[in-house]
Amino acid sequence: MQPVHGYDVRRELLTWRLEELANVKPGSIYSAIRTLEKDGCVAVHSRESAESRPEKTTYVLTPEGEKEFGLLLREAWWSVRQPVEPLIPALSLMVFFPRDELVRALQARIGHLESSIESAGFIRNSIQDGATGANGEIPEHVREILDFATGRVRAELEWTRAFQKRVREGAYRFEGEPGFPELGPGRGASR
Repeated sequence: MQPVHGYDVRRELLTWRLEELANVKPGSIYSAIRTLEKDGCVAVHSRESAESRPEKTTYVLTPEGEKEFGLLLREAWWSVRQPVEPLIPALSLMVFFPRDELVRALQARIGHLESSIESAGFIRNSIQDGATGANGEIPEHVREILDFATGRVRAELEWTRAFQKRVREGAYRFEGEPGFPELGPGRGASR
């Protein structure tokens, strides 16, 4: 799939409908290309300029880029790393959030998660068996990406529903509620 222009990379990812899973903003793609070029992983293949249009630069992988691509691909498959989860700090400090607002926030989160699952299912069902992407359709292997992402969302949805139920039923003590620990000076962190 090379030589390739940054726009082609973005268009391909947008065609796959993975905007929420992949950073496909033009600035991110072109920034990545500049970094890859600086690191010697891609090289300019050609620069074309048409009247009154910006210059169009296409790139190819260098031998170093091919090597790095193989290493990163293998590393992604052979390593298990937990993604950074922005909810962890909020969970750590949840007792300083009003219980009723937390229950409502969790309900909104449930709605977003359900919507995400439904949307991914719609996209998955639109992918044709045998599709390669050559004709602008979503390649059939994108189903695996959607299944993987949906599996994580389903797990989060299950946890969120159970957590919301626990909070609604009185689990934990929140600031301002009876039984919330009032720590004196030097006896713990204060806000």
